[in-house]
Amino acid sequence: MGIFKKTEIEKAERQQKIDEINQKKQEKLAEVQDKSEKKAREKAALSGFNVTEAIYVFSCLPNDDEKGTINMPFGAIFSDRVAKFQKRWTGNVNEEIPLKSISSVEVSKGLLPTVTVYASGNNITFKVGVEAQKIATIIREMLSNLGSGVQAVDPISQVERLAQLLEKGLLTSEEFEAKKKEILGL
Repeated sequence: MGIFKKTEIEKAERQQKIDEINQKKQEKLAEVQDKSEKKAREKAALSGFNVTEAIYVFSCLPNDDEKGTINMPFGAIFSDRVAKFQKRWTGNVNEEIPLKSISSVEVSKGLLPTVTVYASGNNITFKVGVEAQKIATIIREMLSNLGSGVQAVDPISQVERLAQLLEKGLLTSEEFEAKKKEILGL
């Protein structure tokens, strides 16, 4: 065979190697995102923002129009809303968009990817890094669940998420038990 002609076996082997490389990249990305989310959750809690019920928490950079910032903003996705928290010299700024008001989510790529959540009369832009696609995917999944009439987050997965926070030491056992009873209606 010539240099440029590959047999089907050679093509399959090459594709398998490419798939393995892509799988390793995805695993590494997920690992980085998990570490980043844990760090953001801890920092948000230290800054006084209640993110115990959040599905996903992430750090972001201030937008160009956000002046007087004391710390980096935090974004959080809850079962019923998307929020951005930030401490400024003039006080805390909390922006929220209810999930049912969100019309679309956009990810712009570039040197620093941004996620923009659009709603009638209000938009929130998050300057994030490698988490941009994950954030948009989570919001889009929640929107599709909301549109299909399925509950966005079922109680069992909420309790499982709280158990993870307990294991990480971000919740006390008393907080965990109280929240579990509230979620399960006990």
